[in-house]
Amino acid sequence: MERRTFAPRPGWEARLEAVGMLWHGAVPEHPVPWAQGDAPVPYWAEDTGYSFTPAEIAALEQASQHLTDCVLAATEYAITEGRLAELGIPDFMEEAVRESWDRDDPSVYMRLDLAYRTGEAPQLLEVNGQTPTSLLEAAVCQWQWLEDRQAAGELAGSCGQWNTVHEALGEQWAHLKAARGLGEVTFCAAPIDEDVATVTYLRELANAAGIHSTFLEVDALGLAPGEPYLLDGWPRPIRNLMWLWPFEFAWDARDGEALARTQTRFIEPLWKAVTSSKGLLALLHELYPDDPHILPASLTPGMLRTPAVQKPLYSREGQNVILPGAAMTPGDYAGYPLMEQAYTELPTFSAPDGPRYPVLGVWAAGSEVCGLGIREGRGRVTDNRASFAPHWVEGER
Repeated sequence: MERRTFAPRPGWEARLEAVGMLWHGAVPEHPVPWAQGDAPVPYWAEDTGYSFTPAEIAALEQASQHLTDCVLAATEYAITEGRLAELGIPDFMEEAVRESWDRDDPSVYMRLDLAYRTGEAPQLLEVNGQTPTSLLEAAVCQWQWLEDRQAAGELAGSCGQWNTVHEALGEQWAHLKAARGLGEVTFCAAPIDEDVATVTYLRELANAAGIHSTFLEVDALGLAPGEPYLLDGWPRPIRNLMWLWPFEFAWDARDGEALARTQTRFIEPLWKAVTSSKGLLALLHELYPDDPHILPASLTPGMLRTPAVQKPLYSREGQNVILPGAAMTPGDYAGYPLMEQAYTELPTFSAPDGPRYPVLGVWAAGSEVCGLGIREGRGRVTDNRASFAPHWVEGER
């Protein structure tokens, strides 16, 4: 793995906006630090790319598929062995989560975040099981970037990219329609550019598979006495809801128990509350203690006899994380119980305004891995200031 810099493409902002990415600059959701004191650093790392050899990608794909299988096995273990409370799932949600698993409620996607140093085994940092973003960047924008660099003669035409995310997601929606009878889905997100674009992209793929869809903002979801389903704004019952909204936000809300009672089926499903808990990292270590891809972890901070990172059971964008010898990062999850995971070094690459620490995000459609996206942080915690960097594979074609 190597990091390389490029001159920005002419009109690169318009190129990204043409495929739906409006948050490429330093926006409130990604307040990337200012460089040189004169201009904000974009969230999209236009001038940066990471290269891999075909052998590296083959090893990453094999390790990532193995980890995906382990994550799903650990999810089943947590549900069937009654470990849900340890993972931070409220008592009133446990039966609904178990029923969701027993029904085999379908999943569309998830993302595994890995630490990878050249020549070493990739290691799982965490699982983004329910609300993974940076999807459009990985599936569409970095592919456009690669084609433009090749057209400009900056990268060889023989280069490729580990990226069949778009095709794999389309196939997953088609499978859910054909094999599971999924005919209509309401897509729902908060009124934030990135979230709306993510569900809009997923909605377009579902429509292409022949699934009818509508869109609704989170605040427009409704409840009514005696109504078994969540309601849209008309109000009509919602039978299938693709909801880019964290389950823990919902169950902590005033009407949180409705999440357990409703007959509305969620995509991602309720069982993904298990997959998304950082506590699952401890169960993975419990199940696979000698696996080189799984870091030691514990549900009880202080139990590991090695430098460890403490994380809330639920958190996002590096919030409320404690690195060894450091203070807790800012965030909204300080009230959640903590787990701990053995500290592992991220690779470090030099840049004019300071070091970069890339984390590899491997995407899965259903249960099959299908591509790679990279977030490079300016610190050792990958937070919402980390940029998205495209990648390519040398001499793949």
